[in-house]
Amino acid sequence: MANVATAHKTKEDDILECFLYPKICYVADGENANESILKNEITKFNQEIERFTKDYIWHRDPLSFYPRLKHALMLDKFFENTPIADHETVPHIHATLRFDEDIGDEWFVVFLIFHITRVFDGLIARIVDSDGEFLLIEAANALPPWATPENCQDNVFIHNGTIHIVREKEGSFSSKLCDIYENTQRTRLSDKVQAILLKRIMTYPEELKKRKHKARAFLPEKAASILRQEPGLVASAIRTIYHSDPFERRVCRAMRYFPPEQRTMFNVKMTKCLYAMATHCRYTGDPRTGWNLPPANSTKYAAHLLGVKIACGLEMLVARANENRRQRKDKLDSISQTSKFNERALNAYLGRLETNGYFKDLLPGSQEHAKLVINAKDYFLNHLCIHNPVVESNKSDAERVLEAWENIQTNDIEMHEQDESALSPADSSSWLNINPDQLETLLNQQWNGDKDRNTEQDHLTLREKVQAFLKQSSDVDGVKFFEDQSEDSKQDVDNGKIEFDADVFDSALRDILDLVVPGGDGEFEGSSEGSLGGDDEDKGGEMDKYMRLLDTQLQSEMVKDQESTETISVDTVEDNLMKSMESEAGSSGPVGNIIGGPARKFLHLHLQSPTMVPPDLQS
Repeated sequence: MANVATAHKTKEDDILECFLYPKICYVADGENANESILKNEITKFNQEIERFTKDYIWHRDPLSFYPRLKHALMLDKFFENTPIADHETVPHIHATLRFDEDIGDEWFVVFLIFHITRVFDGLIARIVDSDGEFLLIEAANALPPWATPENCQDNVFIHNGTIHIVREKEGSFSSKLCDIYENTQRTRLSDKVQAILLKRIMTYPEELKKRKHKARAFLPEKAASILRQEPGLVASAIRTIYHSDPFERRVCRAMRYFPPEQRTMFNVKMTKCLYAMATHCRYTGDPRTGWNLPPANSTKYAAHLLGVKIACGLEMLVARANENRRQRKDKLDSISQTSKFNERALNAYLGRLETNGYFKDLLPGSQEHAKLVINAKDYFLNHLCIHNPVVESNKSDAERVLEAWENIQTNDIEMHEQDESALSPADSSSWLNINPDQLETLLNQQWNGDKDRNTEQDHLTLREKVQAFLKQSSDVDGVKFFEDQSEDSKQDVDNGKIEFDADVFDSALRDILDLVVPGGDGEFEGSSEGSLGGDDEDKGGEMDKYMRLLDTQLQSEMVKDQESTETISVDTVEDNLMKSMESEAGSSGPVGNIIGGPARKFLHLHLQSPTMVPPDLQS
């Protein structure tokens, strides 16, 4: 039951969850999947990705896989008294990763998951973080219109290195996985979506070399020896000192475990994110400790200061681990006194299982009932050990540092001492500073596709933009104004969508903007709604004659040369649009309300010269 260790992780903002479903987990509803088979699959996964992760320094947690079986998940949910989701009942391999400040860890794991789904046949994966289906967020501009958050939640999968979405809501979770494996092309998203995600992750593994940074640090000898044995602990040391407060740093006054009297220059390897955190940490050590920093303008000042920060971070970790050991010993001494309490808790837990139907109305004392009771007791005891502070299933960073510190021998330190001149030079830290031109280049690289699309739209004339707008079709979400339609959006995926009639809209718009009423300004002076519809039959007949005359004039104008009329009408639309938009000056008005808020400001800027644009709209 050790596989439930990750099932109770507290939800955090910067956490990534991976769900891996080998073929045996969803064929025949995963009846043949057991812990031994899943552990064998995990061994294969680790062997495949070892060449990428061997020398990688994780920002917080390394990527670790754990098997999760159906009965353990059900017991887990019963214990927490939470509902069981359909996808949680399928046996699978689970992994969580806390990446905190370094989002590069998250995308590195995405690259690894994509890679192993291509290598192992039938392997299907899901990846989510605190934002949900973040892979779709990355490719949001290329998604089909039907890909809403409601439709995509828990339905986004990775298979054979590509993204898939199962749109069917009916059926079990196992049937969805089988559908992806058997009908790959039907669930696979468009090539445009695949290309966006491929571009994002295929910078790896070359990106790993770019993320590394080598620096020099003047460290206490024991600290240098620890980092020589376990280079990854530098991340724990830097994060600890970076997030510490003055109260936590009080243990750094004495430096009991890493005294500054005997120090050596050492090459420290880390990620650029860790180096940036260490550089911007303002802690310079307690002046009473005896660090003896050189002047700030010295070439060795940066190495001395980095050594102070790393050593203090390790000092805090060892002090924390010793305090945890002391508290653990006190609790172990009193654990016998809580045996009766544990027995009451176990009985309450069994009663909750009975209420939730775990025993399936089996008779007490029967063989099946006894088997379920044994499983429940084993799970309860394992769960108690995992969540009791007395016993921890995984070693913390503080415990790893303490064990490394305890295992250091004096001859180990002397053996690794070397001349400072023999060290390799530190990497340049010029990448910490970026000028406006470099920032512009980075932004263009990230948003080049959107910029190109906007450039294509900018060269269109007003007439072409209006005609393009009138020819578009609208669904229930409205017309997509001046946007390129993706291949998926052009497909008729919804037979009940609303069609936009351009001819009717054009006619209505011309009636509003081009209607000229014959007669003088005072022709209807003194008239009112009552007088027009009153008892005066002469005035009523006169109005009928006027309306018939108006209809005749309009019909005679419309039967003229059709092509000329359409051209003039479009020109008239443009002229009236220009006049109306100029008079509205970007504020609310009839034409602005018809075209829409963002389009009103966009057209206003194109219709007028810069000198005529109001100051609040000039850019």
